Amino acid sequence: MSQVSRSVLEAIERWEDKALITHDFADRLKQEAVDAAEAGTVRLSQYIVAATAAVVTLIAGGVFLDWAWPRMDDAMRTLLLAAVGLGVHVWGIRLENARRWIPASLLMQTAGLGLLMTAAVFSERAWPDLTTGAIVAGIVGLAVPVVLAPRTLRRNVFMPAVHLSFALGFVALFLDRATRLQVEGVIWGVDAALVVAAAAMVAILRKDPEGQRHPWALNAFVMAVYAAAVLVVVTGSQALHLDQDVAYPLDVWFFLLVGLTLWGVHRSPLGLRRDWFETQLALCVLIWVPLGFFTAMEALQATSELALIFVGGLAVLGFAYAMQYRSRRILATSALAFILAVWFWAAERGGALGVVAGLAFAAAFLFWLSARVGQWWSRPAPS
Repeated sequence: MSQVSRSVLEAIERWEDKALITHDFADRLKQEAVDAAEAGTVRLSQYIVAATAAVVTLIAGGVFLDWAWPRMDDAMRTLLLAAVGLGVHVWGIRLENARRWIPASLLMQTAGLGLLMTAAVFSERAWPDLTTGAIVAGIVGLAVPVVLAPRTLRRNVFMPAVHLSFALGFVALFLDRATRLQVEGVIWGVDAALVVAAAAMVAILRKDPEGQRHPWALNAFVMAVYAAAVLVVVTGSQALHLDQDVAYPLDVWFFLLVGLTLWGVHRSPLGLRRDWFETQLALCVLIWVPLGFFTAMEALQATSELALIFVGGLAVLGFAYAMQYRSRRILATSALAFILAVWFWAAERGGALGVVAGLAFAAAFLFWLSARVGQWWSRPAPS
C-alpha cells in the first residue's frame, strides 16, 4: 500500500476516533482509498510495461538504423527521419484518442515533432540552401504546425504550447533554408513571429478571460514567454552583439515573468488561475540566482557584495512572500538562494574562513527565521 494511502487511512481513523464520522462511513472511506491505491498500482504497472516496450522499440530502431543508414544517401536519410517522426507522432495521437496512457501519448507526439525538426535540419546535407529541395523542406516544415496543431486545440491544453515552440524552430529553418536572409535577419524574423504569436494569445485570453472556450491559450502564452528568454539571449548575443550586456534585457524578461506570474496568482480571473503558478514563482527565485550573479559580476563588473545584495535580497523578499501567503515551495527555493548568495560572497571575500563565517551567518538567520515560522504561519492568510 502506498504512503499516501496510509496517510489517508490514518486520517480516517482519527476522524472516526473524534466522532467526526460514523463507523460505517469510515469503513466506506477506507475501502474507497484502498481501491484507489490499487487502481494507481495497476496504472503504474501498465506504464512500466509500456516504457519497457518503448525501450525495446528504440533498440530495434537503433539496430535497423545501424544497418540501413550506411546504405542510404542523405536524401533518403532525411526522408527516413521524417517518416519515423511522423509515425511516432501519429502513434501518440492514436494513444491519446483511445484515452490510454495520456502522458506517454503526449510525450510521443512531442518526440515525433523533435524527429521532424531533426529531419528538417539534416536536410541541409541533401539539399543546400536556396535549392529547390531546401525550399520544399522549409515549406514542409512550416506546414507541420499548421496541419498538426489545430487538432490539439480541441484535445488538450499541453500540445498547443509544444507546437508553438516547435513552430518557432520551423520558422527559423524556413528563413535559413529558403531565403537569402543572413543570421541576423533570421533571428529578427523569428522574433517577429514570436511577438505575433504572443499578441494572438493575449487577444484570445482577453476575449476568453475565464478560459472556457480556449483553455489551451494560457499554456501557449506561458510557453511563448519562456521562448522569449531563449530569443533574448540569441538576439542579444548574435544580432546585437551585446556580449555580457545581454544580462540587461534578460533582467527585463525576468521581472516581466515575475510580474506575469504574480498576476496569475493574485489578479487573474478565476478561470485562468492555476496551481502551477506558485511553482513557477518558486522557479523564478532559482532562475534569479545565476542571472543575478551574472548581472552583478559580468554586466556591472561589480564586487561580490552587490551580487550578495542582488541574490540574497530577492531571497529575503521570497521569505517574506512565503510567510505571508503560506508557500512552502517559495520558502524552500528562497532558502536555497539565500545560502548560495552567502556562500558565493564568503568564498569571494574570505576563502575557507570566509565560507565558514558566511554560512554561520546564514545558519543563524535561518534558525531565527524558523523560530518565527510557526507564529507567522498561524496568522490568517491574506485573501
